[in-house]
Amino acid sequence: MVVFDEVDANLDAQYRTAVASLLESISGDAGTQFICTTFRPEIVRVADKCYGVTFTNKTSSIDCVPTEEALNFVEGQKQ
Repeated sequence: MVVFDEVDANLDAQYRTAVASLLESISGDAGTQFICTTFRPEIVRVADKCYGVTFTNKTSSIDCVPTEEALNFVEGQKQ
């Protein structure tokens, strides 16, 4: 298992797509599991599962969310 925290944060769209493709390829070929935090759509599009973290009344909650909901969230973060 490999954990990445916003590995794609400082990349432009072309390189984010390349990183997402590489992660997808390695996970399929080698069976390596990647856990990635991101605020960009490219990795979300290739993810097997997406999780959303919410903070309400001083409590964090983690829920599995549909890809479309995750994409709506990250695309809403664009400035």
